[in-house]
Amino acid sequence: MKKEIKFESAFPSPDLSYFIKEIFYLHVDSDHEQTMVAIDDGCYDFMFYKEKHATLTYQHTHSVKINNRFLTVHQLNPPLHYRFGNSVSYFGIKAQPWLNGFFFPGHLDKGVLDLEQIYQAQQEEVQAVFDSTSFQEKIQRAEEFIAKIKPAYSENMDLTKQLCEEIYAKQGMVTVYELADKFGHNRQLLNKIFKAHVNYTLKQFIITVRIMSLAKFKINTPHYSLTEVAHEFGYFDQAHFNYDFKRISGIAPKAFFNNLPPFFHRHRNL
Repeated sequence: MKKEIKFESAFPSPDLSYFIKEIFYLHVDSDHEQTMVAIDDGCYDFMFYKEKHATLTYQHTHSVKINNRFLTVHQLNPPLHYRFGNSVSYFGIKAQPWLNGFFFPGHLDKGVLDLEQIYQAQQEEVQAVFDSTSFQEKIQRAEEFIAKIKPAYSENMDLTKQLCEEIYAKQGMVTVYELADKFGHNRQLLNKIFKAHVNYTLKQFIITVRIMSLAKFKINTPHYSLTEVAHEFGYFDQAHFNYDFKRISGIAPKAFFNNLPPFFHRHRNL
């Protein structure tokens, strides 16, 4: 059975790291249809999809056709399964979470969003990404695109950045009450600012970061049992751990780690 996978990833140049978290490329050639699981990590992706023909299944029973070559997926409930053809060419720009609401406005309809409609004024930059032949050239073109659309600084954006960084530093093991106390705002105001910028509530984002941190830890410590990993991340009730994990991924922890999605292999040895 033929299956060739090429995966590359890179961090952005320092002057764009405020806006972009990661850039990556996946190419798969196979002799059979490909299905991949996508896990919510709290960051929206600019998705460049060469073949522009796939089916996205979400929440087990719902599905939508993907006929776009430049898209993102907005607020669909997991599990998310992409069913492609035999060949997949996928390039992504992962936004920093505090830019989710700017790049992908939260008032837009849920589902697969056609970014070519949203970014019509940047058609040349978008086409340049598709026309690039090497990963390094794609990175250059992607950064040129982001440089054209990046927002101006604002105090609320920077506050949201600080909140995200605190949640990352705590690996999601922090409460909204603790954040409100640390940053000197009441919970309602803090959550309002945060959701406007991230498209998630604080609690949703905290759980997402906690589960993603846990998953990366488990990938790099395979000798740990799921119970031990759960304890490392403050879960002393297995039912609570399973609930949060399925809430983010749509998949039970054991099933997830037994069939690790291709994108997750890049988290080894981090």
